[in-house]
Amino acid sequence: MVDNMREIGNLIDERELEKLAERYGPFERRRYALRLAEGEFSYWRDRLARDRRGEVVLAIQDADGRLILHTKDFYPAGIYRLPSGGVRWGEDILSAAQREAREETGLEIEVERLLGVLEYEFRCGEETMPFVSYVFLVREVGGRLIPQDAGERIASFRRVPPSELPKVAASLRALTGEWRDWGRFRALAHDFVGEVLGG
Repeated sequence: MVDNMREIGNLIDERELEKLAERYGPFERRRYALRLAEGEFSYWRDRLARDRRGEVVLAIQDADGRLILHTKDFYPAGIYRLPSGGVRWGEDILSAAQREAREETGLEIEVERLLGVLEYEFRCGEETMPFVSYVFLVREVGGRLIPQDAGERIASFRRVPPSELPKVAASLRALTGEWRDWGRFRALAHDFVGEVLGG
């Protein structure tokens, strides 16, 4: 448990990233600053302090090269996105990727590449907070596409070519109201994966 933002300090373990680069090759690092409304900022601050040091974003590719997207039963109509999930404090990034793939999709995966590390500075008023997404390209190697964690409330899946990710990002970025900040944040990883995979 982290008691205040000063203790969160550096979310990224550079030695862990060096090992990933040795195993999977070079990856990109990008930085973003996002202004969030108070409710969204408080949500992420609570999650960061309580149970996560970042997240994995999974570009799960099937044998035909398509990527798996999912939607949840409380999302705005028509919104699908790449699966993602928290990296727990004390958990290594690769273990988080395997766990989240299993929980959200039921699939066995093999990591192909760490595509990138997306570093964020969330801002609200005078407050700032760091966050990070580790974006992986992984291959579907077994299992059945059925969520294993009912708490995730995953309602359905779609398979799309990487070339559709810019449209997915645009749909996320177009969200309004209470979903606006979440959509702007989620769009960034889809822009990134689409760009790196040539979408």
